Amino acid sequence: MNDELERKLQEEFLFMKQTRDPKDTSVYRTYGCECSGGWYEIIHDCCRAVSDENDKVGIPVDFIPEQIKEKFGTLRFYYDFEDAPLAIHAFDCIGGDSLRFVPGSDNDDDEKKAFRQRIAEIVHNAEAKSTSVCEFCGEKGIIRKDLCWIKTLCDEHYKKMRMG
Repeated sequence: MNDELERKLQEEFLFMKQTRDPKDTSVYRTYGCECSGGWYEIIHDCCRAVSDENDKVGIPVDFIPEQIKEKFGTLRFYYDFEDAPLAIHAFDCIGGDSLRFVPGSDNDDDEKKAFRQRIAEIVHNAEAKSTSVCEFCGEKGIIRKDLCWIKTLCDEHYKKMRMG
């Protein structure tokens, strides 16, 4: 994603701040979004929904983006909560289902578990939306599996990639 779009995310959502420090344990904070700008709106809307959900329950945002990337043609948005870091976020399979882990703590009460489940649904919906949005331009796209790399692309970008 280009610097301008990343800067917009950081300005609007404090939890999206980047350090660009290689010692930071968050891949996102060190390297930013590892996908193209066509998914900016999906990522922005996901961040807005996370922020709104926190506002709704009246708690500060403790959401930590760990890595935002393209994998197997779709968006992957791995995250933790400040009090519930994860060592493993997902097992992803080519052409198959992913096994995703929802951050949480053994000390979470039912209300907090329900809140964290809503955040997981927000992230899942954003990732699912990426299956129909071109990663490069944000137009309608489909998952293309006949290239050297699985990508979600519109017809125009698909043709460009096929032509090399």
